[in-house]
Amino acid sequence: MSGSSYTYASGRVSGLEESLLTERIWNQLLSAEDRDEVLRILGDSWYGSLLQAEKDLDSALRSAVCRAEEELLELSHDPAFTRGILLRRDVRNARYLWKNFAAGGEGEIELEPSGLIPVEDLKRVWGDENVADTLPSQFQKALSEIQEFNSPSAVMLDKVLDRLAAEVEFDNLGQLEEPVGSIPSVKIELRNFLTAARNRSEEMAVRVIGEMMLEGGYHSPEEIIEAVRVNKLSVLLAETPGFEDSAQALEEGLESGSFLAFQRESDKLTMDILERAAGNMFSPGPLAAYVLRRELEASHLKLIAAGKAAGIDSRRLSARVPRG
Repeated sequence: MSGSSYTYASGRVSGLEESLLTERIWNQLLSAEDRDEVLRILGDSWYGSLLQAEKDLDSALRSAVCRAEEELLELSHDPAFTRGILLRRDVRNARYLWKNFAAGGEGEIELEPSGLIPVEDLKRVWGDENVADTLPSQFQKALSEIQEFNSPSAVMLDKVLDRLAAEVEFDNLGQLEEPVGSIPSVKIELRNFLTAARNRSEEMAVRVIGEMMLEGGYHSPEEIIEAVRVNKLSVLLAETPGFEDSAQALEEGLESGSFLAFQRESDKLTMDILERAAGNMFSPGPLAAYVLRRELEASHLKLIAAGKAAGIDSRRLSARVPRG
């Protein structure tokens, strides 16, 4: 796609970005008394029409992300970029379906539109090896691992599916030019350090951490495991330029046992990268940034809604959600 074409697409995206929630609305959401007030505030925003059209908040947020992806697919003429976005959608559908099947369900659940893999194929692969052989190799591997489990827990399933999501994102979006191309590695790096920090004091910590580590971050799993052994996780993370604030938050979490601040800094780091990406109008950066911003916005809205439903106060939510 030429630079001039990207300029046109970026102009379109600038208009779409106006629908992202403002700081004022985020402050209102964080200060809301309860979940009902959160829904009322969202009802007066861009999300209002989606809340009216869908059966619940989760469905509305899912629809918001799908709508952002559809806009991107219309504007982008880069096959690799388009493939990456569509395969990420297939990963999400595989997660919904295969977790349902593993729990004894029949796959009669709400799904997103198909990406590159028809939804019906993702259903049929559960009991048909011939169809399973047509899946991309990463999907085949994940399906095989899940079906080998005996009465798997949600944690066991998520471990496999999280790895699939990270690999697909790294192999596709990771090939784009900076700063968008750095996002998969940034996310893997932060996830690995959080996993290591949470499991550092568990019995058999090294084995557990090793099994849960993902490849593709700035530090190898072996380096992170060694840092656990010598109690220098935050020191190792701080070696990567730009991760200093995250490293400080990680150290505070290691001392307090709460990693809310680290998760907040992790999201903030991603938001800062997307802010930079959105400024390069001669690249796919603004298109990718818009979709990923919408995804992150939906994730934060879920956190706030769930927090308000659970009676979590605004101060604690603000400690986790980098908004307002």
